[in-house]
Amino acid sequence: MKAFLTTLWLGLRLCLVLQLPAGRQIRPSAQFWPLLALQALSSIAIAWFYAVDGADFDPMGLQGDGFLALLTLASAVAAATLLRRPVVAWSLAVLWLAAGLWLSWIWVLLEWMLSLSGLALADYPLAIRLALLLWWSAIVWRTLGPVAPGRPLFRSWVALTAALVSAAPALFLPLSGYFVLSDPGSISAQAAPEEINWAPRWPLRRTPEQLLAAQLPMVDEALAGLRPQDPNKVDAYLLAFGGDGSEGVFRNEIEYSQALFAQRFGMNGQTLGLLNSPGTAGGVPLASLSNLRAALKGLGQVMDRDQDLLFLFLTSHGSADHQLYVDLLGLPLDQIDPEQLKEAINDSGIVWKVVVVSACYSGGFVEALSDSTTLVITAARADRPSFGCGVDSDFTYFGRALLVDALNQTADWLVAFDLARERVAQREAEEELDPSEPQIASTALIEAKLQAWQAQLQPGPAVPLAVASSDREDPDRASD
Repeated sequence: MKAFLTTLWLGLRLCLVLQLPAGRQIRPSAQFWPLLALQALSSIAIAWFYAVDGADFDPMGLQGDGFLALLTLASAVAAATLLRRPVVAWSLAVLWLAAGLWLSWIWVLLEWMLSLSGLALADYPLAIRLALLLWWSAIVWRTLGPVAPGRPLFRSWVALTAALVSAAPALFLPLSGYFVLSDPGSISAQAAPEEINWAPRWPLRRTPEQLLAAQLPMVDEALAGLRPQDPNKVDAYLLAFGGDGSEGVFRNEIEYSQALFAQRFGMNGQTLGLLNSPGTAGGVPLASLSNLRAALKGLGQVMDRDQDLLFLFLTSHGSADHQLYVDLLGLPLDQIDPEQLKEAINDSGIVWKVVVVSACYSGGFVEALSDSTTLVITAARADRPSFGCGVDSDFTYFGRALLVDALNQTADWLVAFDLARERVAQREAEEELDPSEPQIASTALIEAKLQAWQAQLQPGPAVPLAVASSDREDPDRASD
């Protein structure tokens, strides 16, 4: 027992990045297992402290602690081998487990102390992860001091590598937790406010309620900032809607479409974006059905509804039952079906419209949205998916083909659609994908209106491709 307590004391010294006493670096390998058990109990206690009402204990959380212990042991073996001291591998693993035990409790204490002053470490998750990684690297570096005293640069490299391997998964990967909500809806009904603030689930500084309450004022502010229409010409306005906040591809398309229409089609000050993205949630209205209705009604008051053109661009995932996917960080937002979109457009009173729906199965929107004064374009047939979404994508296939390729060549929407359809078909054939078959529904009336708009237009130069970057993140976001 005395040897075990000594190991815990050494772990505390390491956690404070203090030098280990001479002769105490070698620890019994048998202590690894009781330390792992103690770490699991500690994790359960901390998880219970953070858990909200309605959360049930899940023993599968042991997988997370076991996985991290295995990484710790593997890192210790690798470090000892690289330093040509394989005999100390188990000692390193034991010391690192002991230090990690203290680190978790010190961090909880720091978070609690800061919360007393109204601060929350969960508001800065990326900075916190990096700080913890640096702290852990210093601990590992200090542990390796007696092992390689004469090779400081090599020791630093080994320490950083071992720290990354042993700690990065815990900081950046979703591991199994010990308490889960059997009924996710119970968090809003049962959890106390302080529990919500402590739970590291919400990455924005505004609470969900604050964010939702701010939406209509944000839409009104965006509408108030639009340039008034010119009664002497056919004016045009763009409303761009990016539904899914989990993938940057939709944000890229919304921001690029606004830049394209403003710079190339002379609509500077006449574009409005509704966007679900953690990086813009504090400054840009959310892409929700309520905001879409409010924005369309507001545009109907800004525009000459009987003369001007509305370009409505919607991009997100789509379902086989023809619903446009709407989500930001799990907020309870309504999905949008064709009839709801049609109703929102009709309520605005705007007569002349070009509606583009870029989503899987978006052809299911054509029938509901079609009328004599509307041009409808979709990225796929009603029974076909479209392609190009995903966390590794910048643009969807159709979004790139229409916005970047076609509309940078021509202002004629019928020609642009043909170019985009050909480009998508070519790319899908090259990748041996089932053709998505983009759809179009047009009439002579809307084509004449578009020709009148095009006749007065002097298109600007092609707009270079750009994607959302971290240096343009909204300050309301707590990380990145």
